Amino acid sequence: MPRQKTAQIDINAASEQELASMEMIGPKRAKDLIKYRNQNGPFEDWSDLLNIQGFDEKLVDDIENSGATLGTEAAEEEEEGGGDW
Repeated sequence: MPRQKTAQIDINAASEQELASMEMIGPKRAKDLIKYRNQNGPFEDWSDLLNIQGFDEKLVDDIENSGATLGTEAAEEEEEGGGDW
């Protein structure tokens, strides 16, 4: 599977293959991310990725800026936009 330069990938739901397809993640980091997610539950904030060995601030910024999501962002936007008129 070719690596994607930009992605609309939900980091909390993506498979190891989907994560590995992201240019900045690749197979090793994808495996580490999945392992961490399985042991600790879904990521609530981008800074949670810093708890994974080999993930630094630049990498996390690159992932966030790639168009990837944490899955919670869409739900938060719906809640914020759903006010009374």
